[in-house]
Amino acid sequence: MNSVNRGGVEVPRLYQVSENDYCLFENLKMFCQHGWHFGFIFDERELTKGRYVVDDSQNVLPCDPMIYLLASSLWEYNLRYLDQQIKRISFKEIRNPKLEINLELHDRREDLAHIRRGLVETKMYIPPSVARFFSEHPRRPYSSRIQADNWNRLLEECTRLEAFLMETFQLFMSSVSVQDSRLSINQSRRGSQLTLLALIYVPLSFVTGIFGMNIQQVNGSGLNLWVCFVTLVPVILVTILVFLAVKIYGDRKEAGENSSYSSKV
Repeated sequence: MNSVNRGGVEVPRLYQVSENDYCLFENLKMFCQHGWHFGFIFDERELTKGRYVVDDSQNVLPCDPMIYLLASSLWEYNLRYLDQQIKRISFKEIRNPKLEINLELHDRREDLAHIRRGLVETKMYIPPSVARFFSEHPRRPYSSRIQADNWNRLLEECTRLEAFLMETFQLFMSSVSVQDSRLSINQSRRGSQLTLLALIYVPLSFVTGIFGMNIQQVNGSGLNLWVCFVTLVPVILVTILVFLAVKIYGDRKEAGENSSYSSKV
């Protein structure tokens, strides 16, 4: 329930119930789940002969304070829900970072911005009669949620949760970097395995390409089969030596670049 003109109060939707739809029944259902709400609203009545009657000497909760109390409870409930969701991501799901986590964090950031805007607007335009009613209520010393500075408390909790959300964003980016490093290491290991296989199959392919089918054991003409194996051994050795030479050269070059970079720093 949003006010068109400035100076109204927003009764927010419950984030846990729906992302877009507004349900007043769910709002009232959540509001009535708390015992202190009943104590604040209905304890002003006395039971007489099995029936509830209103004591004229006491004050019944007016409409405007009731709306502000409902709005305050809904904002606080949404803050608690977002706190649970953000901590769930920060402590559990972020260990295996996925793209969906980034999208969910942005959604929670948008929800927090909406809560802050609603709290600021409501706190700024609280009618003096509502503030005076809560300040003079007999239950004020026993519950901080009906005091005028309760909106400041909710804003402080919103600020704290925003800071924790930003830390979660940074932790998420660090987790993604670690995951990328692991993938790079795995890919390099696979590349090394393919290189080892190439040390065997490349010389073998080279030798078989030279001799082809010209072998006595195959078509009765050409060279003997043992000549192929004798030729294959030095080709494999030369391939290994070339591979080691290239690897040693690359390692030394990388070490030299790192040392020069460290000296400049």
